[in-house]
Amino acid sequence: MAGRPDCTPAGQTILELAAGPGETGFLAAERVGPGGRLISTDLSPGMVEAARRGAAARGLGNVECRVMDAERIDLLDDGVDGVLCRFALMLMPEPHRALREVSRVLRDGGRLAYAVFGRPERNPWITSLARAIDEAGQHVAGDPFGPDGPFFSLAEPHRNRDLLDGAGFSDMRVEEIAETRRYDGFDDYWDHHSHATPPVAALVSSLSAGSIESIQAALRPKLDHSWPAPGTRSPRWS
Repeated sequence: MAGRPDCTPAGQTILELAAGPGETGFLAAERVGPGGRLISTDLSPGMVEAARRGAAARGLGNVECRVMDAERIDLLDDGVDGVLCRFALMLMPEPHRALREVSRVLRDGGRLAYAVFGRPERNPWITSLARAIDEAGQHVAGDPFGPDGPFFSLAEPHRNRDLLDGAGFSDMRVEEIAETRRYDGFDDYWDHHSHATPPVAALVSSLSAGSIESIQAALRPKLDHSWPAPGTRSPRWS
């Protein structure tokens, strides 16, 4: 929805939930123009501040950044034309509550667009790391990357349809979109996920240097086939 002009016409009000630093919503802000508005929200004050800086750096004067719980949206009924949520709904403790809240704040004819991760076997960029952690004798609390973990809790289309139907949505469409993840080799991959993937970052921060090396040693063989020649960029996983 963010990148399609037919879904984000000028003048609309768009809400982004669990926006993080806000990049997805900024695309919508550009589409709706100065006569429209983006409400960029996240539960983390740090992320909201990062989004605020990002909007200012892009010269977007139509962005409001707010701390907000997606399961308890602090907006009036029928107040927005569209809602965005990218790779966050499946991590929420009660996604059905969030969807009911979205239904409440959307105007008649409004649209919701959200992205979640597909099945584990379609996402080796993270399951390879999860297997390496297990093989090294470590454990990520809650098994978030397992088949029943939150990362893949909405991987099945029927689960999404059931939740949306229960929240009162109609005219639903589920579409698989391949996303290419690019890394400049193993060190770039490790640096990114050991800091930016919260469950992994929490584990790594508690480990000794030797334990981290054990995980890396188990991980390298799983990723070696993914890297091109040294000095080139890797467009590997979709």
